[in-house]
Amino acid sequence: MTTPIVEELAAIPLFASLSRDELQAAARLFTIRSYQKNAIIATEGDRLDRFHFILSGRIQFFWRDESGRQVKLGIEEPGGHFADVTLGGEPILMSLIALEDLRIAVISMIDLNRLLIGHSQLAFALLIDVVARLRRLVQRTKAFTMEDVYGRVVQLLSATAVENKDELVIDCLTHAEIGHRVGATREMVGRVLRDLARGGYIKTDRGRITILRKLPRRW
Repeated sequence: MTTPIVEELAAIPLFASLSRDELQAAARLFTIRSYQKNAIIATEGDRLDRFHFILSGRIQFFWRDESGRQVKLGIEEPGGHFADVTLGGEPILMSLIALEDLRIAVISMIDLNRLLIGHSQLAFALLIDVVARLRRLVQRTKAFTMEDVYGRVVQLLSATAVENKDELVIDCLTHAEIGHRVGATREMVGRVLRDLARGGYIKTDRGRITILRKLPRRW
């Protein structure tokens, strides 16, 4: 393990308020860990004594029941963090997997608490970030509880589509992947997509979904 360089910490939004000297002092509290793609970083119920900042790569939060059924939750990218739900020593509520080769800066909860106490701007930035994450979680929970499968699929397509040559397209999102993300079977997802294609709202070609016109909120 090596000490993360100051520039890497400086690139993390939460540390924007720290001076160069403060970043250099903070860097001594961190170690770097690396994980390969598809590595399980933590499992629901684990008690973590470290806080993790992502330097490169992405992680996926997910739930999996005893039968193996899986629901994929949010994705965290470089500059993000995880284990904020364990700040008080509680077990983690979601499992995490590396979507890509992962490099993270790790700090013990004890050292993080000391860092937050010594830098009120950093503590406030973390508070604002955690509140924003809570809002996103509530929005996703609302979609799961208030929307049917069709509504959840439409929300995912609309949120995932990117503009490409005046078209809205979604690449590399299989029926199974959509099902994992919206809590539905691959067959149910396929039925929704076929209905949208027949209605002239989308077209599919070799794993690419193109949105042809605004998707109806209800079917």
